[in-house]
Amino acid sequence: MRSRGLSFSDAVKLLDGDPRWVSRLDTAGGVVAGTVTIGSAGTVDFFALRDEVVRWGRAAAGVWRDRVHRLGRFDRTERLMAAHTVIVLVAFYEALDAWAASRGARLDAAELSAAEQAAIAAGSPPAHSYEGMVAQLANTPAPYPTPVRPVESVEDEVGAYCREMGRFVAEFLNGLRVFEYIDLLHGLNTIRDDAVRRYRAAYRRLAAEIPEFRLWIEITDAQATRMLVREVITAQHTAVDATLAGLARIHEARMAKPILNAADVPGDLRLPTLRDGYQEPAGKSAVAGPASLPATERWWAEEGRPVPAVQDFLVAMLTTPRVTDQPIVVLGQPGSGKSVLTRVLAARLAGSDFLPVRVELRSVRADAPVAKQIEEALLRQLGETVTWPEVVRRAQPALPVVMMDGFDELLQATGQNWAGYLEQLQDFQEQQAALGRPLAVLVTSRTVVADRARFPTGTPVVRLEPFADDQVARWLAVWNELNEPGLTRRGLSTLPVAVALRHRELAGQPLLLLLLAIYDSRANNLQHGAGGLERVELYENLFADFFERQVDKFGARLGTEEREAEVAAEWRRLCAVAIAMHNRGRDVILEPELEQDAGRLLSEEDRTLPGAEGRPLGIGQLLVGRFFFVHESQATRDTGGGFVRSFEFLHATFGEFLAARQIVNAMVELAEVRALLPRRVGTTLDAGFFHTLTSFATVARRAPLWEFCRGMIARLDPGTRRRCRDLVLELLPDAGLPHPTWSSGGYEPVRHTMAQRQASFTANLICLAVLLNDGPVDAEELVGEPAAVNWRRFALLCMGQLQPEDARRLWQSLRVEWDLVAVPPRLRIRVEDGSEVALYGSLPWPPEDRPRIAPGDDLIVPSETATGRLIRKSAFSQTGIDARELFYALAPFWREFGDITFRPDGEWDSDLRTLLGLLFEAHRTRENALEIALDPERAEVYISLLERARDTLTATLNSPTAI
Repeated sequence: MRSRGLSFSDAVKLLDGDPRWVSRLDTAGGVVAGTVTIGSAGTVDFFALRDEVVRWGRAAAGVWRDRVHRLGRFDRTERLMAAHTVIVLVAFYEALDAWAASRGARLDAAELSAAEQAAIAAGSPPAHSYEGMVAQLANTPAPYPTPVRPVESVEDEVGAYCREMGRFVAEFLNGLRVFEYIDLLHGLNTIRDDAVRRYRAAYRRLAAEIPEFRLWIEITDAQATRMLVREVITAQHTAVDATLAGLARIHEARMAKPILNAADVPGDLRLPTLRDGYQEPAGKSAVAGPASLPATERWWAEEGRPVPAVQDFLVAMLTTPRVTDQPIVVLGQPGSGKSVLTRVLAARLAGSDFLPVRVELRSVRADAPVAKQIEEALLRQLGETVTWPEVVRRAQPALPVVMMDGFDELLQATGQNWAGYLEQLQDFQEQQAALGRPLAVLVTSRTVVADRARFPTGTPVVRLEPFADDQVARWLAVWNELNEPGLTRRGLSTLPVAVALRHRELAGQPLLLLLLAIYDSRANNLQHGAGGLERVELYENLFADFFERQVDKFGARLGTEEREAEVAAEWRRLCAVAIAMHNRGRDVILEPELEQDAGRLLSEEDRTLPGAEGRPLGIGQLLVGRFFFVHESQATRDTGGGFVRSFEFLHATFGEFLAARQIVNAMVELAEVRALLPRRVGTTLDAGFFHTLTSFATVARRAPLWEFCRGMIARLDPGTRRRCRDLVLELLPDAGLPHPTWSSGGYEPVRHTMAQRQASFTANLICLAVLLNDGPVDAEELVGEPAAVNWRRFALLCMGQLQPEDARRLWQSLRVEWDLVAVPPRLRIRVEDGSEVALYGSLPWPPEDRPRIAPGDDLIVPSETATGRLIRKSAFSQTGIDARELFYALAPFWREFGDITFRPDGEWDSDLRTLLGLLFEAHRTRENALEIALDPERAEVYISLLERARDTLTATLNSPTAI
């Protein structure tokens, strides 16, 4: 596999093919192999050859376009890279000549004397330098630009390449008599800079004639890129083969289809076609390797580079030489348009000098070899059996582009380890290239599962970004133009851009933007609520509208009561899916897992659809084709054609909303049952189902789930809130005890210990109690007396038994602090509101030991600083005198110098640690602190601290006994 560009020797063979040139370069290579004689070494005088290199390189670069005009895509790209190699080496030679001339020397005067040729033949030191120089100049691949890297990075690589070439030339020349008084090694940086300048000018001259050259460096200019892409993929050949022509027609026909199945929308709405409605997404690009983390935001923040038009970027990548060496990976969220992008790209490339082949991985055998997966996809599309080698031969000279759509389908649906799939694709590319059938491979996948794949070194990765405001506006312009007549007839308005953008988390995803438009088209509800439609109300309305339409579609003959009952059942069915995911702590769930949970979370009646002849259906049957909000992943395996499925919500907040709704509704229903129970001995409350929903994960686990619970509870009427509060306070004292009479005791979606379930259930009860209260809650109400001791027990139970993410989110969601004005002091719990944190109010005081705080003595810090988070976490745990003594010691420093910080390498540090280190170092070495050797990256921090503590330092440094 070629990891870099072409060598100069390769470039000459590709661009010229002149036997004289090839022979001379092969002979030059022979010098290195030790196959030449003294005479041939003189004949291969590289300095004479250099003059020809410069003359030929200038001429070849000027006429190359005529020579490659009729070549296929792969051969064209090879010649293109050859031309680039030539301009790099010519730039180096010109810079070398210019530097030598400025010092009165001429490189052609450095021809080998007879004595020096004899020294080379004898193997004396100059021989090694000469051989190394020839090998490097003739055979070292030159760097080249690609759209995935900024131009500056490529120029840096060209500079490093030229400097390295200069080093080999310098080592040889410095050993020759004619260069006895000129040291080239001291001029390497000057030669490098001049070579980069000359290379930049030559590249721009070629870019004026070569569209690919411009495409590689102008990818950040969306308008310019779009025009270049049109030029690059202008039809280079006409497909006369019937099979290939049929494949092109299939790609084109898909562009005329609606962007969504028409059965999923009300009958009077018109859906845009894929051609009219598709908006090209923006994204970020990066280069990944085995240690990369493309599933994380932090990795993209550090490595990502903006891409204004992803599809244009991909076309640009397809014109680069390494595209046949390894796959390109496209990542995105569900509903972001990954599959649609491959459909549009396939139609765009069809008929040009590319051969696009789409493979929906959900429809082919997951365990089949790559070639068989491609052939299965072709069979499905063409209706005839064709082999992959046959297709490639028919398509020549077009470059095949295989789009493996839905890698996440393999990961999610099968539950197997497919970490090496990208490496399998790379191996397939290498094998095909060796057989003379080079191809490009593009893979799509959900971002969140990208950490379950190994990325080969240097893999180009693109992540689709949400729609920007202008993209939302363009999409709505198409939608509104199509549907304005129908909406007007019903007395409704089209959806304004400003209204859609109030719900950016949904409007930013193409599929969810369509959902908003469909919802608003029913009665303009999105517009009517634009002034104060909260997220809870929006989601409630979205789901209710959809469920009502689904019931009307599948149960048109239902009466009013039956219809309402079926809508409620639809709510429960989808809520069950959300709870099954929530309890497992995952966004994706396998069909067998859902089947396992269905019997516990749904009644037999809820698993029976109207018209199903009373036969309960599997949860997969209930979901497939019925719920717009659920994405089904499918993978086929084994030769028998069996397949497995997994499910996820189109947007993570959909699942969090439904889980919150189920938990809050279950609490309300249980509170109502409790209120109706007769108060007599032996009467027990069955909280089994509520326990099932709340004993595997906390409602604080994710911020949207917490906010949904908070919003739903805020909408409850005062009487319901009071009953719910009484319920959770009644359940809290016995939350850790077994309850054999409760139902659903056998439900265990994940294996948790009793302590883990106790921690989750107790934490959820406390969270709900705090959310149900209008203000801070006294810890005594929640954990009983002694409140300080019992709260500490609860906090340590949570910190020790909850999943790390649950524990972290729990202390971040609740503010724990002492009311030091009350007598005795009271420990209060409230919802975290981001207000400033008081140090004294957070420290673990026993109730009988109220501190005396002098005016101005307390430390007040912002809640979201590192110090603020540290104090809040300690306040939640209330872990005794250790933290109090430590914070006492730190308080004066925090007050004077500020917050804990991060070092440049990302590790934790603090100004205090830095300052004390300087003080002790200065005391030990008896040197002025400012003269201590400083890490350049931290010098500014050190000096700033020293200046702020100048008086203290002066006294300390002048007195050896001060420390």
